[in-house]
Amino acid sequence: MPEKKYLHFLRGCKTIIDYVIPILCFTAVLAIEYMGYRQRAKEYRELQHCAEFLSDLKDQFYFCKNVTESIFRAAERMPGNLRKKLEEICFVLEEDDMGTVMPEEQLSGNGKFLRLFLVQCRSAVQYGSGKSGTESVFVRNMTELRRDVQNESYQRMQAMYLFAGMGVVTVLPMVFLPFIRWFGSVTMEELEAFYEGRAGRAIVAVFVLLTAGCYFLLWLVRQTDKRPYRRPEILKRIFEREKYHRWSALFCGGMLEQRGAQRLSDAGIEGNGMQYWTVCGMFGVVSALFSVLAFHAASLLLKTMIFLGGFVGGFGMGIGFYKYLAYLRRIGMSGEVLGLQSMVLLLADVPNVTIMGVLDVLGTCGELFQKRLLRCADEYAAEDVEALEQMMETAEHPSFRELAARLLASERIGIKAAFEELAADRSFFREQIRLDREEEQKKRAANAQILTFLPMVFLLFAYLILPFLGISMKQMGDIFREMEQIRYL
Repeated sequence: MPEKKYLHFLRGCKTIIDYVIPILCFTAVLAIEYMGYRQRAKEYRELQHCAEFLSDLKDQFYFCKNVTESIFRAAERMPGNLRKKLEEICFVLEEDDMGTVMPEEQLSGNGKFLRLFLVQCRSAVQYGSGKSGTESVFVRNMTELRRDVQNESYQRMQAMYLFAGMGVVTVLPMVFLPFIRWFGSVTMEELEAFYEGRAGRAIVAVFVLLTAGCYFLLWLVRQTDKRPYRRPEILKRIFEREKYHRWSALFCGGMLEQRGAQRLSDAGIEGNGMQYWTVCGMFGVVSALFSVLAFHAASLLLKTMIFLGGFVGGFGMGIGFYKYLAYLRRIGMSGEVLGLQSMVLLLADVPNVTIMGVLDVLGTCGELFQKRLLRCADEYAAEDVEALEQMMETAEHPSFRELAARLLASERIGIKAAFEELAADRSFFREQIRLDREEEQKKRAANAQILTFLPMVFLLFAYLILPFLGISMKQMGDIFREMEQIRYL
């Protein structure tokens, strides 16, 4: 009797694990998706309020002819978070602190537009807002900035509704996993032995890894900015330590380090080559442990083979992850260059603007090309006039090379003259930006759809259809053999 109670207890625990854990995972993902949707909606509303503020600011500036007073009056109608940022900008302008910039933590949502707005306001305060020439430049730039904010708001709204619910659909097959197992066991008794065996557990382990990987890649695809492509701060602190560099030099050869650094550069992540191999190795170890736990191999040789096979597969997953990051970076390069050119057009009309000031703004607001722009700004600040030429020669993307060539030409003819061709027809240029971003969103949406339905397709085919067909074919073979035996009898 005690043994029977123990067996019933184990079966009850197994049933709870099979049914409750998938539902808990799905509930957690549902909560994460809801919080993410609210955050994206909040950023969209901030952009809308920013556009309303810029429209109201122009009217207030016509009335009071003072930049800081116009900002204070227009900011009174804005919500708390945006009003606080605008009041900080007013305090900076009143203190005449021309070296202060918006911190990088505030670059999400409307942060980069507020940084451009701060540059415009500084120029109007420094060179006088009452002059007719300065007034027309300030008002015209506020109008152009408002249009850019409206375009960004429209793109955010499209992305918000385009990718809504995809994360939930990606994890939804986990809820149906126990029901598929129950349906297969009821339909065919042989399937119950398959689900309880090593092959069934291995398929479940692969399905869980595939679902987690697809959800993480989908999170990358849905990002409106490219900051996730950068190296995380925790890895940055670890890999900058002196002990790590000694260990890296001891265990990692020069060619391997160089190759890994090139892989990271292709993926748009700042780091050294050892970081690349370390992350790929982590993928391999986790995959190998999952493989051994799923198969429960009896002999040591079989365990070793399964471990090595899982390690190679996981290592390949790490390489594929970086390749996918490089692909996402490539499809976003053209749109970022157009955005950088739009920032230069806003800065070109600012009185006494310098190439150094333009490089500082582009370096702080850029995402995919931030490292290259900041390096060029540092070298240019050190009176290295060849920094722009080196940036143009080393640029791989044609659009960014063209932007670097225009910045190089601005040393001789001025920034306004170098970008005069783009400024001549800004409506066509803005339409080009819109079309390029829509094309980028279409590519991202196509990738997101594949990642969304890949776990469901894998679960149906690998866990239900293919085992059912395999057992059915085996039963048919047994029937044919029995028929042959009866025939010969």
